[in-house]
Amino acid sequence: MAGKDEAEPGRVRPRFQAVVLLLLVAILFVLAGWALITVGSRSQVPSSDFVKLPTTQLSSKGERVVFVSVSNIAGQNGLAVGVDGYLKTASGAPVAGAKVYMTYYLQDSYRTQVATTDQNGQFEARFPMNWTGGLPLTLTYFGDDQHQGLAQTFSIPGDSS
Repeated sequence: MAGKDEAEPGRVRPRFQAVVLLLLVAILFVLAGWALITVGSRSQVPSSDFVKLPTTQLSSKGERVVFVSVSNIAGQNGLAVGVDGYLKTASGAPVAGAKVYMTYYLQDSYRTQVATTDQNGQFEARFPMNWTGGLPLTLTYFGDDQHQGLAQTFSIPGDSS
């Protein structure tokens, strides 16, 4: 008969298996968290991609404008690498030659890039990172004598689904 201090063969194994199982679950949890990082930098972010957001006030003159069909640009891996959309008047006419400022959070600070709309009012910018989940993105058009300014925040999905 075994004494109280002696371990029973059947009891040692389940404790060892439980510890191994808990360790495996912890490792999988860490790996899953790493894989779901919201914003991943592809490389060192070139500072030439960024501009200072102007401090001028939005124009209140002219016709109202709207951002239309703002969506992500998917890269080869299916993750978002940028954004595109349209700037149009409230009546649906494209706003050509407009500067659209795109502000988002990257590497511990807010970054701003600028794109100019084409003759159809379309703008596009590629970002120096890809992301999963939603990327909060503020689009700003300061307006001019013919068009009112507009600032609007979107949550851009990071995958194409």
